[in-house]
Amino acid sequence: MVMIETFLGMAKYLSPREDDDWSDRLNYLITPNLLLAFSVLISFKQFGGRPIECMFPNKFPGSWEQYAENYCWSQDTYFVEPSQDVSLLKPEERYTPDRQLSYYQWVPFFLLLQAAFFRAPSYLWKYFSNHSGIRIHEVVEKAKDNANVEEEVREKTLEF
Repeated sequence: MVMIETFLGMAKYLSPREDDDWSDRLNYLITPNLLLAFSVLISFKQFGGRPIECMFPNKFPGSWEQYAENYCWSQDTYFVEPSQDVSLLKPEERYTPDRQLSYYQWVPFFLLLQAAFFRAPSYLWKYFSNHSGIRIHEVVEKAKDNANVEEEVREKTLEF
């Protein structure tokens, strides 16, 4: 029973409303869901696997390697092209600002934040329209009615 309720809640979240058009759906439905999916995909590698792999001397035991990789991941890291040999670089050449990478571990969080910002206006619109006293959903349904082509039906719709 819980699975069915979860599925229905998810279907409600993923279903479009009737008072919008394709550009609204792109902004409140498709874009946040894509950002959410990319965030989850990136998070699998970062938080479930080995997000960074460093080269260590052979004398390092496994626990030292794990500690060093955790430290490298949480601190700024530096990029060296694969064609360059790290051991041939001088220490002052390794840690230059143009080689510094400090953004990648935050990407999933920023994607989640962007998804929330894309979704928030839809929730605000829905909240305020429900509390305004005007039944927007019914107004849109009446406006979309094909019978409004006839003059009498259109007049009744406008009176409604």
